[in-house]
Order: sequence, then C-alpha cells, then structure tokens
Amino acid sequence: MIKRILQTSANKILRIHALRQSFPNLPSKPLLVLLLLVFFKQAGNGMVWSVLALNGQHLGASAAVVGFMISLYGGTRLVINIPAGFASEKYGRRRMMSAGCAMLALSSLWVVFTDDLVSFFIAVILQGLASSVFMTSALAAVADLGTPGRRIEDMSLYQAANMIGASMGPAIGGLTASLWGFDAPFWANGLMAVCGIVAFASMPWREASAEKALRTRAPKGQLLVLAKQGSNVWLMYFSIFYVRSAANWILMPLIAQDRFNLDLAHIGLILTVGAVANVCVLGFTARINRTFGRMWTVVLASILTLVACALVAFGNDPIYLWISSMMFGVGGAIATPTLVAYVTDITPEGQRGPAMGMLRTSQDLALMIGPTITGLLSDHLGLGFQGGLFGCLLLLGGATVLFRIAEGRRLAPPAA
Repeated sequence: MIKRILQTSANKILRIHALRQSFPNLPSKPLLVLLLLVFFKQAGNGMVWSVLALNGQHLGASAAVVGFMISLYGGTRLVINIPAGFASEKYGRRRMMSAGCAMLALSSLWVVFTDDLVSFFIAVILQGLASSVFMTSALAAVADLGTPGRRIEDMSLYQAANMIGASMGPAIGGLTASLWGFDAPFWANGLMAVCGIVAFASMPWREASAEKALRTRAPKGQLLVLAKQGSNVWLMYFSIFYVRSAANWILMPLIAQDRFNLDLAHIGLILTVGAVANVCVLGFTARINRTFGRMWTVVLASILTLVACALVAFGNDPIYLWISSMMFGVGGAIATPTLVAYVTDITPEGQRGPAMGMLRTSQDLALMIGPTITGLLSDHLGLGFQGGLFGCLLLLGGATVLFRIAEGRRLAPPAA
C-alpha cells in the first residue's frame, strides 16, 4: 500500500513537472507562493477591518475617535512606505516581508488581549506599519522574481491576488465574528501571519536585487532623479486611485441613494460588479499592452475611467451606475499593472524597493485626500455631487494629457 501511495505521488509530481515544461511562461514557484501569501495577507486584512470599528466602539470609542483611528492607519502607511522600500533593498525582500508578518501577528494578538483604548490605538498603528512593510516589499519582490518578458502578467497576478483577498476578507471576517465573537478575525489574521513567517523561512528564494544593492549602492539623490523622471507616472497612479476612491467608492453610493433611491443591497451589488469586472479583465491586460503599447494602454484606461465619471455625473437611470461601476473596474485592471510594470522597467537596480514605496505612497495619499477634497467640492462648488465629479474629471484629464505628452517625447526617435 505504501509503495502504491509513493508511486501515485511520483506520477503526480511528474505530471506537474511536464505541465510546467509545456508552459514555460508560468510564474516561478517562489512567485506563486508569494502571490498566495499576498492573497492571505489581504484576506486577513479585510477580516480585521470588517470588525475594527465595532471593536473600537466596544472599548468605548466614539464615531469621531474611530474615524481618527482609521485615518491613523492610513497615515502610518503613508509615512512608512518609502523607508520600507529602502529597508527591503538593504536587508532583502524576504526578511522584510517576514518582519511584516511578525508585526501583523503581534498586533493581532495585541488586539485580542487588550481592554483599553490606548493599547488598541497602538495595535492599529502597528497594523499599518506591518501592512506597509509587507506590501511594499512584496510589490518589489514580484518584480525581482518575475522576468521582463512577462512583467504585465506578473503584476496582473499580483493585482488579482490583492483584489480577491481584499474582497473576500470582509465577508469571511463578518461570518467569523458572528460565530465566535469580535476576537476571532484577529486570531485568524495572527495565525495566517505566523504561517507566512514559516513559508518565507522554508521557500526557495533568490534576492538578486537586494544582494546587488548591498554591493553597489545607488548614489545619494538618485531617488529624487527617479521621482523626476517618472513624475508623469506617479501623477497618473495618484489620479487613478483618487478617482477610484472619490467617484467610485464615495460619490456613486451617495448618488445611487439620493438620486435613484436605491437600497444598500443594490448599492453593494453595483460596487461588487465593478470588483468582479476588475478581476476578470486582469487576465487580458498583458494582451492589451502587446496590442496597443503601454502608453496607449494607460490612455485607454484613463478614457474608460473618465467616461465612467461622466456617466455617474449625468446619467438619468440606474443602469448607468452599473455600467460606470464595470468601467471603473476595467479601467483599474488595465491601468494599475501597466503603471507598476512601467515603474519597474525604468527603475535602476538597487532602487526598486524605494520606487515601489513611492508608488504606494502616491496611492495612499490619493486614498486619504481624494474623498476629503471631493466632499468639499460637492458641498461648496454649488453643483452638488457633480462638483466633486468635476474635480475628478479635471484631475484625471489633466494627468492623462501630461502623461501622453511626456511619453510621446520619451518615445520619439532622436533628431537626426
């Protein structure tokens, strides 16, 4: 019987090996493991955030204090992203991601055993720190473990793992909390983080970028040069996430309720359709890039997002909200992996970590200030919700024009 089991296992291994030989463009084993860990990290994050506000309220926090706590989480990520990128170059991606998992496990258990608000705040700050350290290093690691020929595919897989995990997390967290109490999602998150530490310690890895960075440090000021050279990309990335947070997540639900009297169930389904469209289109992003080139792929994504904003602003039927949600999802699926791949390609060896930190900082900055500025425009521009959407259209439209001009000059053949 043992012989039969061993023979069956050997045959399965041979079939898997033959499959990989037949499809040489499949991601490497370390990259597949990394993507799986990204999925679990984002799922755990979603589980925790599904009950974080309720947990704070249970400890005596008011609505304003809970809001400040969530802003503090985002502010921590904003401050730590770039230093985390530098640290991933100095100490290696795997070590930094393991450190992020360790901080995540510690902060999750901290929440479980705390019974006062100050300790709870400290745990939330540590959660933000862990998220920044892990995700910034993971984004750079995807570039390290992949190849230039399949850069878009790798970034699309990363985005899919990120999105699917983040989408599933709240549902799992809510179910877990309803069955076993508020502490259950934090126990689960801490356990998954510990499993991540074990996985990073045992998986095969090559840290070429970190090793080269230790041998040949980039000159001081190189990051500023990189920021200047890629300023059009940073602006596009910021604008895409600004519009996503402001128009899609904030104004669309408000307009659905105010203009069309839709209930919460319908609004949730509309937003879910956009998330599903995002994940479904990620598999075609590389083909779109090969067909149109990276510059026009980004422009196409921006046009889709701009049209979605216009439909939200001026649509006179709920069907336009469904269409807009899908267009937001498709635009994000096309733009995000393409812009990340572009940054990877223009970044010199030894600077990928800081570059990814800058990219995540522009994303977090957009997610923090986008809803605030949009709310101010909606309240004080005299146009209602359309005023906030006008700001989104102006920002993304201007960023797209600047991106097209800058990329057109960069790709133009040199004068004879």
